[in-house]
Amino acid sequence: MKFSLASLALYGAALMAVTPISSVNAINFVIIQPDDMNFYNDWNPPPYMPWSGNYPGKAFPGMSSLPWMTKLRDEGLDMTQAYAAAPKCGTSRYSTVTGRYPTRSSIGRKTAKNNGVNPAAATIPNTKLQDVGPSNIDDGFDCSVGNIAQVFKANNYTTGMVGKWHLTKIRGGSVADIVTEVNACGFMDVEAMYPDNLDLGAGWSTDVHHNMEYVAYKAVEFIEDNKLNDWFLYMNPTVPHGPSVSDAMDLDCRVTVDGDFTSSMASGWSVIGMTAEFNDDCVAYRNDVRNRANNSTNDEDLGAIWVDDAIGAIYKALERTSQLDDTIILFQLDHGRHKKDKIWEGGIRIPQFVHYPAGLGTAPRTFDGMVSTIDIGPTLLDFAGIDSNSAGWYSMDGKSWKDAIDNLNGSGDAWVSGRCLFFESSEDRAVRCGCEKYMLLSASSPEAAEADASGWWDADTEALFDLCDSSGSYIVADEFTHSPEADNILSNNTRAKADSLRDLLQCHLDRTDAAIAPLYQECTGDIATPSPTVTPKPTLPSAPIGGVPQYVDSYPWEDDILASDPAMLMSATALDDNLNRVRFLFRLPNGTRTSYGDAVASQVSNNGDQTTWEVAVDTTVLSGKYRYRIEMRDDNNNMVEYPSNSTWFDFVVADTAAELVAAAREEIAGIIDDFDDDLGNLAAKFVRHGFHDCVGGCDGCVDMTNGDNAGLDIPIASLEPVVNLYAHPGYGFTRADIWVLAALEGASGSQPDGGADNREFAMDWIGRPTCETLNTAEECIDELCTQDRGPHRDLPSPNLDTKELLEYFETEFGFDERDTVAIMGAHTLGKLYPENSGYDGLNGWLGNTRQLENGYYEDLVGGAAATDAVEELMKGSGWEMAFVNNENFTTPNRWQWERGTNPNHFVMVNSETYVVNCMQSA
Repeated sequence: MKFSLASLALYGAALMAVTPISSVNAINFVIIQPDDMNFYNDWNPPPYMPWSGNYPGKAFPGMSSLPWMTKLRDEGLDMTQAYAAAPKCGTSRYSTVTGRYPTRSSIGRKTAKNNGVNPAAATIPNTKLQDVGPSNIDDGFDCSVGNIAQVFKANNYTTGMVGKWHLTKIRGGSVADIVTEVNACGFMDVEAMYPDNLDLGAGWSTDVHHNMEYVAYKAVEFIEDNKLNDWFLYMNPTVPHGPSVSDAMDLDCRVTVDGDFTSSMASGWSVIGMTAEFNDDCVAYRNDVRNRANNSTNDEDLGAIWVDDAIGAIYKALERTSQLDDTIILFQLDHGRHKKDKIWEGGIRIPQFVHYPAGLGTAPRTFDGMVSTIDIGPTLLDFAGIDSNSAGWYSMDGKSWKDAIDNLNGSGDAWVSGRCLFFESSEDRAVRCGCEKYMLLSASSPEAAEADASGWWDADTEALFDLCDSSGSYIVADEFTHSPEADNILSNNTRAKADSLRDLLQCHLDRTDAAIAPLYQECTGDIATPSPTVTPKPTLPSAPIGGVPQYVDSYPWEDDILASDPAMLMSATALDDNLNRVRFLFRLPNGTRTSYGDAVASQVSNNGDQTTWEVAVDTTVLSGKYRYRIEMRDDNNNMVEYPSNSTWFDFVVADTAAELVAAAREEIAGIIDDFDDDLGNLAAKFVRHGFHDCVGGCDGCVDMTNGDNAGLDIPIASLEPVVNLYAHPGYGFTRADIWVLAALEGASGSQPDGGADNREFAMDWIGRPTCETLNTAEECIDELCTQDRGPHRDLPSPNLDTKELLEYFETEFGFDERDTVAIMGAHTLGKLYPENSGYDGLNGWLGNTRQLENGYYEDLVGGAAATDAVEELMKGSGWEMAFVNNENFTTPNRWQWERGTNPNHFVMVNSETYVVNCMQSA
């Protein structure tokens, strides 16, 4: 299957049959970005994969043709060479709503500049809509200025957001708290908002699940409520992304991310095109979705049909309210489904359809020009008649394809064969110009590791590909075609071409350098004469007359790690026409809380309505975590505290790695102490988590699809704030180190007070690499390594006999018999939950599940006895085998050994009783 770059000869003639773009501006806009959806075969040309003989094609799910997505394509514009600027959910979404490459992000540039790193890492934690202010980063206002919602809002559009967000740093708090932050970024109406991926360990996501009926209901409600307004809606389905879509469809749709409505609603959400046809019965509707999927339990199949129905509900709402013709519906995937998180074509090529009857007509049409997610912002604003002279405008990397799709004055030609696009993933970069694609790869590049491991080409820091065949046609997927990305054509003969593309990529790296003021100019084939986007320097909003002061920036930045200083200058910058006092409130590493009166700042600069205030603080006395809040008051006695909702800015003072480790360990100890007892023993969970991580190597990653790791989402989520604050490349302190440290503290803190046999579980070294930086990508889910998608590791079976158990620990850890018996003593800690391990024992192995001590060994042989006779002790009296039925959980059924009466029984597993039997027979 091919389409030819030479087909431009027919391009102009084909356009004669379709409607030219209307000069009338579009009124409404909706962007729809499903999460982790497939690139289906019918959406030609699908992206190839970087190997031959393994066609990734995917047919439509079950009996469904995905009619509503198909309608958008067949009655709109199919953009056949659309790309995501980055191949991951959050990084791609950032480029969509800002029109900028992910490395432009304020928080990412701040982090890179502080750490002396270039290029900045294009990662999800670095691409949040967060203001960092002008103190050290130019144009650092992604939330308050630099996104298209703010521009639409400034030009009298009503702006809305429903579904998955993924662009705010989660610092705890409720969904309502996070909605407030999203509101501050220009989205006026935020409903059915999922702050991040559905992580069952996160505080906001407790009892929350996928619920496309509710997401669609709120999208339709926004459309109906604003039928008399101009509006922009950002609509992001949470599916087919995990956790299980199939499991979510078994749950009650009245339980939503915004609350539980089961007591106030007799039936489900009434959505025409979804539940309304089933008398608002979500169960009946979801059964119909399953039927159309041929009763598949596959998340991708169920999720796609669920999303398609939601798109149909939006389409019908627009039609019902007479808004369809004047609304641009832009449908796209957030990244390539195959090779996610990699800059292979399968990771960055996406389908993109544009439906706009008044401007494009309803005849099918295509555009073969190369477009990127960075172009969406400037294009939609162009369709709205909003330009650089309009309120709220800011500079962007992308450019509008509004005129190019009709090829006005030949404007579309250069987009097909002459445009260059750049792609970013972590530290890896790529550029595509026409048929050529060049990759510049980091030492830890998963692409290079995969190519080397698969025998395509030797791992290297650069690669050159020809994406076209001899006729100039882009090579696309089929089961017979050899992928060009399996052939690195870099050689002496192609060195000049590679150097030309490398120079072009260097232009991109220079213009996204975190250490300099951003330069928003497109790097083209003629690097000496770049074509700039016509955008002025962004301006700050004016101070509110008579309103409360507006926070702009402060220092230290959140999650900074700084050396001690006898006079560290803390600063705060605010907007107010008559601000007269700024004070700081501190919580010191030793827990002491100062008063606002202890740190009154002095004004050091005045730039119109914007003022900066500073106060000197001695941080040499205490190392560790500092927290602060800011109080700002003006002449009208208007006062505001920042951050809002009783949170704090955190930073760490540490002169050495040892001080940083000590502070992190103290934080972990506090998290253990503060953990909700009803949720179990967090110390025990940290010990279990650390062991599971270190099987195969302590790399800060576990495979949460492995049933043996069930329940580890809780320790992972509990350690997330510690990782965010303390992991630091400059100190060589990683997430993998922090996970090990948590296990050590969990064990150390669980010893009896004053116990004679207590020992120090010390952290002897740091610098453990994480799975993202190791060549383990092929072992991870979808070859995407993250903390919960780690390499698959086989954990020791609870049914190993003594010989097998000793062999396992000798092979895996180099343990001898004494070491193996000692580590089994960790079973002293914690309870056994059927939903996690499959075993049932709320009293664990001992009655005291919170203490690490020798009682485990006594219990193993039947409990402490008056006799010293080894023969009697070795009989292990009182243990009986019992069956655990786990049909209500995802864990397998188990057999366990019990001593005592339910529910106060103690538990052992087969491998432990084997040890006793082995001793009896010795």
